[in-house]
Amino acid sequence: MINSKTTTKGQSSAIELVLIIPVIMAAIIVFILLVPNYSYSAGSEVNTFQLNAMAQSLLEYIITNPGNPLNWGLANKPKSFGLAMPNQPYHLDPFKVLALEYWGFANGYLPSNLVNECSTSYVGKGFANYLNQHGINNLAINGYWLLLPIGNKTWPLSYTEAKQMLGLGSNYEFMLIIQPVLNITVIDFPPPQGSSNLYVEVTSNGQRVGNATVKVQYFIVSQGTSQKPSITNGTTSSITNSSGIAVITLPVAYNSNNTYFMLITASIGGIQDYAYFQYPGQTTPLLLMGILPNSTNYNSILFVDPNVLKSCLKNTKIISNPGETALGLRIVAVYKSLYGYTFETLNFTLGPGQGNAPSYPIPCTLLTKSNHSTCYWNLPDAPMLLIINVIRNSKGQAGQVPIAQSIIVPYGLYPNYLLGDEPIIFGKSIKNAPVGAARALVYIGDSAYYITLYLYYKGNVFGAAGW
Repeated sequence: MINSKTTTKGQSSAIELVLIIPVIMAAIIVFILLVPNYSYSAGSEVNTFQLNAMAQSLLEYIITNPGNPLNWGLANKPKSFGLAMPNQPYHLDPFKVLALEYWGFANGYLPSNLVNECSTSYVGKGFANYLNQHGINNLAINGYWLLLPIGNKTWPLSYTEAKQMLGLGSNYEFMLIIQPVLNITVIDFPPPQGSSNLYVEVTSNGQRVGNATVKVQYFIVSQGTSQKPSITNGTTSSITNSSGIAVITLPVAYNSNNTYFMLITASIGGIQDYAYFQYPGQTTPLLLMGILPNSTNYNSILFVDPNVLKSCLKNTKIISNPGETALGLRIVAVYKSLYGYTFETLNFTLGPGQGNAPSYPIPCTLLTKSNHSTCYWNLPDAPMLLIINVIRNSKGQAGQVPIAQSIIVPYGLYPNYLLGDEPIIFGKSIKNAPVGAARALVYIGDSAYYITLYLYYKGNVFGAAGW
């Protein structure tokens, strides 16, 4: 019996071994077949991890350091690259951000609401000479009637030099993208006749934001029968519902003859952002304006009669007859610093761009003695929102030329406005290359933004992704 049991047990073990060996061999074959794919995946994961770590380190440096000189955003050529305000980490310098935008204009990142672009050969000779002296040979006009220098202008900020300042070699490229945390939109405006309601929608990353506080500072301009407009201004607020919509009650019922300008602030959990809203939209400009960085302690705001750019505008059929806006303009400014509004009458009149008014810009303060169709107003390094109210000198002009116009100039504040509310982009990408990313919350003025850094590597994906 013992021998019988032993023989049976030996036979059973042999059978088990015969069954197990093929299974083991199959497992080995499957493992061998999978090794290349597994190794490639592991190598990519390691590189992505390294790139993410590098991207985080670079972004942290950029948003906590001001660079050198400390105020390089005011037309200084930086010796080291950083975007922070001096001694204020995570608070970006508005004029350094503006420098990113102007680099973008020269490198093809144009606003979504672009009206037209043209070379300076299409503008008045004096104004063209002025722009050419500043290295500007091409202009774009966005839908808010702001002039943007584009094309081959070389601004103090160079991407190639910024990359070198950050210690990145030739195998790397990086891209910065800056966009608001909160998106604010006025919907269903104008309301029905006689209604005083304004509906404001707040979203973040495409998601509706409930329980946000929405504050509206409104300016309702009524031209009336006199050339001096009357302005109704005040503040009101509300809370967004679960659909992210706040209902604001204005002090006067809707009137189609009025112009509405509103600064809308949304805040929740210590995060704040704001937007500008104007109605009706300006389809025919009385005035065009632009920001020209040109010194170490100030920028120039340019005021330009549309006829100085008549050829550029006629190409878009915006001004069919250059004489439509040729009777001169009176200009009043309202500007907002970080600490409130100041109403200031600039008290000057632009000469008509058609006729004998020269187009080479002079200081706006000299217009009382000289009849020029362009001028410049130098502003200090304090970020502010400029609201320019323009009144034409004659009410008898033909066509759809408005009596008055309001233009918003984001002098440092709300920089996305220059791009038609599109993100600000600085840098270059590499198609199909390994990429790392880092994101942070920062502030520009009193608004919250997301800044994202993408770091691209075009070297060997199995090699060390060193600096």
